[in-house]
Amino acid sequence: MNAHFLSTLVAFAADTNLSTVGTAADFGTESLTAIVGSVITVFLSILGVLFLLLTVYAGAIWMTAGGDGKKVDKAKGILINAVIGLLITLSAYGISVFVINLLTDATGTGTSGGSSGGVSVERLSNSLGSGVIRDHYPARGATDVSRNTKMFVTFRDAMDPSSFITGYDTNGTPADVSDDTTATAIDSDHVKIYVRSSGDSAALTDVAVTFTEDLKTFVFDPVEYLGSATEDVTYAVYLSDAIKNVDGDVPIDSGGYLWYFTTGTTVDVTPPTVRYVIPASGSQKDRNIVVQAMFSEAIDPTSSTGTRLSESGFSNIQIVGTSSTAPVAGEYVVSNAYRSITFTSTDACGTNSCGETIYCLPGGEAITATIFSATPSSSTNPAASIFPYDGIVDTSGNALDGDGDGAVVVEDDYSWSFTTTNDVNLSTPALESITPNIAEENIALDQSIQMTFDSLVDPFSANSSNIVAANKEITSGKAHEFWYAFTVDSLTAEGEKVTVASQVPVKSRVTIAHGTFLASDQSAAVPLSYMYSMTANEGVLNEYQNCFVPGEGPTATGGTCGTTSATPYCCNGTPQAIACTLF
Repeated sequence: MNAHFLSTLVAFAADTNLSTVGTAADFGTESLTAIVGSVITVFLSILGVLFLLLTVYAGAIWMTAGGDGKKVDKAKGILINAVIGLLITLSAYGISVFVINLLTDATGTGTSGGSSGGVSVERLSNSLGSGVIRDHYPARGATDVSRNTKMFVTFRDAMDPSSFITGYDTNGTPADVSDDTTATAIDSDHVKIYVRSSGDSAALTDVAVTFTEDLKTFVFDPVEYLGSATEDVTYAVYLSDAIKNVDGDVPIDSGGYLWYFTTGTTVDVTPPTVRYVIPASGSQKDRNIVVQAMFSEAIDPTSSTGTRLSESGFSNIQIVGTSSTAPVAGEYVVSNAYRSITFTSTDACGTNSCGETIYCLPGGEAITATIFSATPSSSTNPAASIFPYDGIVDTSGNALDGDGDGAVVVEDDYSWSFTTTNDVNLSTPALESITPNIAEENIALDQSIQMTFDSLVDPFSANSSNIVAANKEITSGKAHEFWYAFTVDSLTAEGEKVTVASQVPVKSRVTIAHGTFLASDQSAAVPLSYMYSMTANEGVLNEYQNCFVPGEGPTATGGTCGTTSATPYCCNGTPQAIACTLF
């Protein structure tokens, strides 16, 4: 569809911020460290010219000395002093570049280098949410990360494996892996993983790379443990803007994408568990329900995603009805910061309010779902012993603890059953509440954004394609670099977060983590007004695959927008017949 049914939120951030004042006053967008670096570079360049002039001058004195010892000594003295001066100049230049790079790296005050054309709060971050990167693990700024963790990056596009793996040859067909010459070693020119204080020249090269069958998620697994057993260590991960997708395009923003996380001192030997499932064990749901499993920690996508055909394909999770012994065909995907797995069948059974196909489980049957645990190394070591994994594992390769007793044994699977009706549920979701409120001012610059829906949401649909953040400084008309990422929590009818199977989930809260808001300043010579918006479109789906149409949500005073089929767009609490125009 080319129509989008929207519910929008606009928020203002207000305080003072010198960099934004400079932008609005048309002083340019260079950071303080970059300006200081430019000044030092110019000054040292002048000193270099002086060295050249002194060398020429000393040479002229020597050549015209005519055997006069005093003139020769004078020429030697000038040359010696010039060389000493040159060495001091070069040393000063090297030190200044090193310090400036550290300051820029530590404060994130470089220019974005991206397409936003505005001030960069966190440099090289715009590809997350705003660009091609849908999510990654560890998250930006994560701390106490286990030393044996892997790193995941999930893209909107199918990507070319040869951009990530040295020696990998797609034989001219990046989208078709069946004829590939495979390899696993990281291409450290395109993906740099390094200790932040050491710089990217010390990027890790002993890293194995794998990817999911849809070519959208890439997993980086260092051979050696990260970090230290005695102190926390901060790592940087840099993705080059030369990385290509299967169409040969370079979708990462100009300059690349960079993020940091910090490892603790421990190794993860705790297996993951299943916190709760949807539908709940013993419940009855209409047959177009999307099956969900929520885990205690992030799960390796290569163990948990794939396409199941009726007789073959992905088998680490299987859903079986009573009418057939063959698993139901469909697709398993991971989302929600890699903690949720959802399954949608391939059996078309109708259309939703957007005219999109709905898919169903077998109707009027008892359905049994089994999440298989990977084979552990031993009864005391939960690390999976088989790769490709024959069951679910976490970010450190620990096999699923299906019964939640803290130990992993062979066939430690998680299984539950529910029943389906023969009906197709066509109820649509609506927004119940939003934070910050419509047109709210003076919000904290790091305040998270939340959207609570009145029904359960398919967490895979809560992504940056379907919930879109935007920003603009009104005076200049410019947007700034702004990353964002999603988590989805199930809530009880009382609004409590669901954490165990005994709680009944009835609605969802989507939380959007984001880059720092820039501060408005109406007292500046050129007033600054930084505005932010969130738009939820019809791609947001509830547990029955029904789309967010019309875009019903709250008004600024807490009432309902009042959208109809004739006015399906909710724009700052007001229903409209046409799409919302923001800012």
